[in-house]
Amino acid sequence: MGRHPDFGRLIRDEATDTVVCHVCGRGFRSLGAHVRVHDMTAAEYRREFGLLRSRALSARSFAREQSRARRAGYLASEDTQARFAAGRAMARSGELARKRWADTGNRAGTGTRADTSGRPDPDPAEARRVRRESLAAGRRTQARTADERTAAALRAAGFADLAQALRTLYIEREHSVEETARVLALGKGRLRRLLGEHGIGIRPSGQNSATGRHARVLLNDRAAAERVGTDDIAAWLRERAVEGATLRELAAATGRSVPWVAARIGPR
Repeated sequence: MGRHPDFGRLIRDEATDTVVCHVCGRGFRSLGAHVRVHDMTAAEYRREFGLLRSRALSARSFAREQSRARRAGYLASEDTQARFAAGRAMARSGELARKRWADTGNRAGTGTRADTSGRPDPDPAEARRVRRESLAAGRRTQARTADERTAAALRAAGFADLAQALRTLYIEREHSVEETARVLALGKGRLRRLLGEHGIGIRPSGQNSATGRHARVLLNDRAAAERVGTDDIAAWLRERAVEGATLRELAAATGRSVPWVAARIGPR
């Protein structure tokens, strides 16, 4: 997958139903089990990357499966129900909070860091150094993957190198930033940085070329076509109009404006 979430943020990939690891950038159904390969407990992982202690480190489907299993176990066991009732009573009375703060004070008095299970962290400085090195290695892998993807896009478009591609697409053909980024399999932010590194000035906002306007028209048409699942958005619109769909209904379906729809249908 090659992504590394920012500090304090957990990324869930809905397409693959996984959670992305901050250390290696790969997706897993349960990070709580995975982070052991990075010599971390789930509690240490949450603390290291700024996540709430209550944050579930699992994919949504996995969390739902666990929830259903726990609920089934709860309903099937009178003993479990009794223990939960006792815990709720302690929480309402404040006894549970007092015990938690007392336990926290006892751990603080030992002079060592501890996770929520009470186990001390024997060498937090070394652990942090190793994790930073692992994270740096993951980012290098991410950058290498991005470079390989761009190299493949250059070959597919028939360019010898990136400098030639940038000058041909952005300067000579006057493609927009969006279209140039799409052809070269780049993010727009990275493309802007590369343009600067190659001494190519970015056109001021609002300065549109005929080629750039045409490219944006094509991008809008492509987005609308993908939204309704067709290869020819104009033909699709005309067919729906013949079937009785109104311009407003077609605009809502494609996510575009009524004038945009009318222009592509043409005279009726």
